[in-house]
Amino acid sequence: MENLAQYEAAIAIIAGVFLCLFGYRIKKIAFVLIWFAIGYYLVSQFASQITSDPTWQQILPIASGLVLGILGFSIEKLCIFAVTAFSISTTIIDALRLSEPLHIAAAIAVGIVCGCIAVAIIKPAGIISTSISGAKFITKYLIATTSIPHEPYFLIILAVCAGVGILFQFKTCRHID
Repeated sequence: MENLAQYEAAIAIIAGVFLCLFGYRIKKIAFVLIWFAIGYYLVSQFASQITSDPTWQQILPIASGLVLGILGFSIEKLCIFAVTAFSISTTIIDALRLSEPLHIAAAIAVGIVCGCIAVAIIKPAGIISTSISGAKFITKYLIATTSIPHEPYFLIILAVCAGVGILFQFKTCRHID
């Protein structure tokens, strides 16, 4: 199982690098990856409450990720909204280690507001949200698989990776609509 976790972390970091640096350029693939992550994340939080079978606890998040990934491939505005809302909300929750329901609800509300704004400005929002999503993958799995402490390095690594990704994408995607 430990080898599986290492492979999962390596795949997540590689996907994070591609999302961070090339997310808007490969936006259809990026949307599939991010929608997969959203479905996987959400169902994995509740899989143990749905079933006690460990096999199904692993299959359900993957299946829901695949379903959302396939749907997300074709619905661009909904993707931009969801990717932005999800990445902002979960980044706030992870960075501040929120556990109180009211604080989590506030983080989700901030994400939803940012998602609504993102729909109005799709290209910059696509670049920023894919960079943040990729940076979050990189940061989360880098910290999880190394001895780097969460505090204060989570926000530092996230900000550096997201900043590099945003700058790189804006520089290389000038002429892409």
